[in-house]
Amino acid sequence: MRKIQFGKMRTLALTALVLFMVGCANDETAQDNTAKQLDTNGMTEFAVVDNSTKALSNTRTAGEYTGSGIKFYWTSNDRLWINNKAVTPSLKESHRSSIPTTNGKETDAKFYFAGVYSAATYPVRYTGNGNTSGDKVTIKAAQAQQAPNDGAHIGKDGDCGTAEAKRQTDGSYRFTLDHKASYLTFLPYYSIGFTTDVKVTQIRVKADQVIAATYDFDDTGIKTTTATSPSKCITLTLKGGGTNGFNIPTAQNLTENAAIMVIAPGKYTNFTVEYILYDQVTNVTASVYKNYGNVTCQPGRNKKIATDLDVINRGDKLYMWDAHKDYWWGHENEQPVVNGVTNPNFPKSKTSDPDRWYYDVEAPTGHAVVAGGHAAFCPNVNEMLWFIFKGNPHWDSNKPFSFAKHLYKGGMWFKKKRVILAENSLNDATMRDKYDGKDYRPVGTAWPRINNSVATGTPANTDDYFFLPAINYFFNGELAGSGNMGEYGDYWTSSASNVNNSNENAFNLAFGGGSAGIYNSLRRKGAMTIKLKDFN
Repeated sequence: MRKIQFGKMRTLALTALVLFMVGCANDETAQDNTAKQLDTNGMTEFAVVDNSTKALSNTRTAGEYTGSGIKFYWTSNDRLWINNKAVTPSLKESHRSSIPTTNGKETDAKFYFAGVYSAATYPVRYTGNGNTSGDKVTIKAAQAQQAPNDGAHIGKDGDCGTAEAKRQTDGSYRFTLDHKASYLTFLPYYSIGFTTDVKVTQIRVKADQVIAATYDFDDTGIKTTTATSPSKCITLTLKGGGTNGFNIPTAQNLTENAAIMVIAPGKYTNFTVEYILYDQVTNVTASVYKNYGNVTCQPGRNKKIATDLDVINRGDKLYMWDAHKDYWWGHENEQPVVNGVTNPNFPKSKTSDPDRWYYDVEAPTGHAVVAGGHAAFCPNVNEMLWFIFKGNPHWDSNKPFSFAKHLYKGGMWFKKKRVILAENSLNDATMRDKYDGKDYRPVGTAWPRINNSVATGTPANTDDYFFLPAINYFFNGELAGSGNMGEYGDYWTSSASNVNNSNENAFNLAFGGGSAGIYNSLRRKGAMTIKLKDFN
């Protein structure tokens, strides 16, 4: 909180009221202000004194979230208003302050008012940085923060407050400022982990009610029923947006990315927060949403919103078919993350890379090869056909995912195994052993099998679906799928192919855009694997 003291008046042709302000919007500890000296203009100066040391206070940390509240500092163009009802007009603006006019930023400040003040009390108002009106407050729909955990912008974006100044026995005045806007402090993180190339560039809040506008303001605070230029959305741009932005740590971290937004107090429904992310390497921009339902924002209170970002990760390792080690085992930090980039340290032969090489046993005609490596836990070709043709696939180009700590978006939704079992009167064995009355594991004809009736967008009931990111495949050390990451997905089945009695092929699920199908592919490519249990 901000506590302010008025000084004793000297008998002059023109006297001034001196205000000293320092504070924190959510700090409940009052400051002890004591008259110190006269300035060269005969104005009484007051300085804040630390209660414990009785020395001049320099302990305030300006403009940051502390974990329980937001502390502010004063900046150039800050001003105060006194409502002196004995004169007309009654609202009096501060005459000057001690804050430097160029890039000024002070934890301590003095404000000077011209005139004689002797009443027992005076209403005081703070209506925001640079505001030339004492009876209007604008909570902006477009806000901007230049550095993590730096609240310098909030005075310009709608911070405001009121108080009653009371005259003391020594002729001074004291008051504690009650903040009347509400505040949101965002602490987004991603527990799985992003590279520092991935930034949060904007945070957007939406509700069914007005959350930003220009409001009438009086000695009691914001009059929320008087909104002009209303908006149901506030966008906070971080460090200029675009390719800038704040880091995304693996846990809540104030210094990494605390972002502060000013919002009008009120009760809101359908309260949704959108985090806009950008990857400087993949050039992908994606949004992550979190709906909080009904939210109440109290005047003068800060609400912390710490979110583990809902960015799906299905694993960061690709495999040759049924290999025991992944494609970049031993070279994890060299894995390309964008199409067109090749690294020479890919597996080149069974002799030189036996652990990374595919299982090369041939499938005899009429029989199936039993996978024993990393493909053994994948759905077999029958099970994958059920997902493709009975799973109501939906192509979703906007769903974000991470791979190798980078950001991408795009993939396909399929109904979960439990839903398909229930809807088709199946059990685990019937789903495993046949699709459409036929066991496709030893069958080497009629490939590929493709479903071209794929819906677009997010399914209505995502609880009944799982999402497969569109993760490309590696071939000869390069991401080489028919499209960029996020446009084409490739996943192994546990079923080897016996087409042409070859020991070089296996069945895979491939999807993109409006289709999903089972294909006969070279085992030597590095593709995603996913366990059947993850489809439940």
